[in-house]
Amino acid sequence: MKIQLLIISLLLAASSLYARSLDKVFQLLPQPQSVEVFPGKGIMHTDLKFVSTAPGTPVPILGALTDVLPRAGRGGKGLYLQLSGQNVPDSPEGYVLVVNDKGVIVTARTEAGLFYGCQTLEQLLEDSRDFGREIPQMKITDYPAIAYRAVHLDTKHHLDRMEYYYRMVDRLARYKVNAVIWELEDKLRFTRRPEIGAPNAISKQEMQALCRYAKERNVEISPLVQGLGHAGFILKHHWELRENPASDWEFCPSDPRTYEVQFDLYLDALEAMPYGKYLHVGGDEITAIGIDDRCKATGKTAFELQMIWLKKVCRFAVEHGRIPIFWDDMPLKYAGIWELVLSDKSEEEVAKVWDTSKLDEAIGLFPKECVYMRWKYEDAATSAHRRLLKWYHDKGLKVMGATAASAGDSPFMPRRNTRSEYVKGFSQLVADNQLEGILATAWDDGSPHLETVWRGFIAQGEFGWNPSARDIGTFKQVHAQREYGFLPEDNRMDFLDELEKAVFFFDGALVTSGHRNPAWGTSDFTLIGLPDKANPGAWSELYEDKIARAKIEADRYEKIAEGIRKAKAEALRNRYTLQVYEQTNNLQNYPVRLILALNDYDTAKDETARRAALETVAEVCDYFDVMRADLESVYSEIRFMQQPEGFISDLNHHNHLASKTNNSDWWYYYEIPMIRKVRAWMK
Repeated sequence: MKIQLLIISLLLAASSLYARSLDKVFQLLPQPQSVEVFPGKGIMHTDLKFVSTAPGTPVPILGALTDVLPRAGRGGKGLYLQLSGQNVPDSPEGYVLVVNDKGVIVTARTEAGLFYGCQTLEQLLEDSRDFGREIPQMKITDYPAIAYRAVHLDTKHHLDRMEYYYRMVDRLARYKVNAVIWELEDKLRFTRRPEIGAPNAISKQEMQALCRYAKERNVEISPLVQGLGHAGFILKHHWELRENPASDWEFCPSDPRTYEVQFDLYLDALEAMPYGKYLHVGGDEITAIGIDDRCKATGKTAFELQMIWLKKVCRFAVEHGRIPIFWDDMPLKYAGIWELVLSDKSEEEVAKVWDTSKLDEAIGLFPKECVYMRWKYEDAATSAHRRLLKWYHDKGLKVMGATAASAGDSPFMPRRNTRSEYVKGFSQLVADNQLEGILATAWDDGSPHLETVWRGFIAQGEFGWNPSARDIGTFKQVHAQREYGFLPEDNRMDFLDELEKAVFFFDGALVTSGHRNPAWGTSDFTLIGLPDKANPGAWSELYEDKIARAKIEADRYEKIAEGIRKAKAEALRNRYTLQVYEQTNNLQNYPVRLILALNDYDTAKDETARRAALETVAEVCDYFDVMRADLESVYSEIRFMQQPEGFISDLNHHNHLASKTNNSDWWYYYEIPMIRKVRAWMK
């Protein structure tokens, strides 16, 4: 053991005073706080021969390239691990990583820091292997800007396979995301209230096993069990607890039985997720509290009833060793500043109307033990939003930020660089104001495939750790390298920018009114008309704008398809994600193909051309079944594409697209009726 300590000391002493920049081939994500590179011979990915630890230092969970190394010391270069409070960052997740010609040493205060240092080393070894380059001598000093860096897993409308959740934990840990807040709804097999769990719900034992696996990788999983509002998954079974008999949206907060049910669900969730420190109680988007006789009899206002409920559930959380989290929109709506907080008004405009007097008067109703989750899914640095954060600070209330990797803005693709610019902006605000943490939400309103959301999750890893390190363009390039093994100059993921743009036409291509954008619920819709066989050309004139857009989107589709083809051929890993993008591209192109086929028919020059065009229309209709089968074959590799037998849908106050059908028909909300309409027209 003395020899091991001597080697460690030599390694540390070997750091030169003359630093230089890191070879651009080595792109770490998240970007470390400090990297010093020194002259001298470094190491290749094949050079490390063993793992050795200082006395009392455990070996953390290692990555694929280091876990294969023996734990017994031997000749050659090694990976040396030690726990120490000397010359390391104060952060419990901080570490120092030193590379020289004798090996690698990782030093940290805690096992979490050792784990993250080894994750960083894994990326260096990966780049050395992928690009045949020597890892230079260097010293990395690293720690997170934000202590609690979480993503949101929303399973209200679908479940993925359990093995995918295990892979998800590994991926989060790789990018130093250290928490998940899991919105369960009916996807946990509640034992105290078994009627609530869906037939395919995850058992408490399965969830406990996953949470232990996550804990070993420094990922903490906490439950979100919706309460007061968003309660359809409960109130479709418990009509007696409804505030409004015609709606399953809200509990009655004045009925003691409400808390009996709510607390039973909390207990099951806490037992299923035993290592988390939070209990998220929901509490957002309430529309009808205080209208039934039980509430009227209290003489309390709707806002008072809301806050009475909050105090009760917060007390329960604290009594059971958890910190309560509460979405904060309802107090802001009560105070009349909600729309202002959502706006991007200037400081001058905000100053004229900013008024927190209602909040000031009601401050006694705000539980101090609660964390108020301040959610804003776009620009978080607006004037009104900053004023609100200051109000929370001045009142001594704890706040956590919530941005979005997916905010229900499209059924199939998050937009704006997978919303990474919003993740970056809010992360910077959280770090600047020393808030309790940051959550990247991923709402299941349109139930996008999680692989299309992952770049936003990884952005939370990047910017939650180091908010100011990179701009969005550079982050996207490094993401492509880390996830797929593409060098930045290859630009292999440029197709993803185009795929995000294609969503806009797809969402409304086949309708003249209505929308399927799930952010605020689907609506009634009117499908486009069909060509009049007796009046050629009239249809194309009527839909001139749609046809022009369809031609642009047809070219975009080909560009995306070629980009994906090249990416699949060159990728070193994560080809499944590229397959998901490929099928998403095919789906988004389907309305384009149908519109252009109808246009060809409507503008045919003679009867022969007209018959040929009609055959093409029929082929496009038939192709739908092929496209759908291919998409669902790929998507279903990790997710269940329909609800299980016996599943009871709720009334769905928000009218989410993903709750339209228990099978997968909702994915093709306009396409299925449009094909039916076209086939009837062709007869």
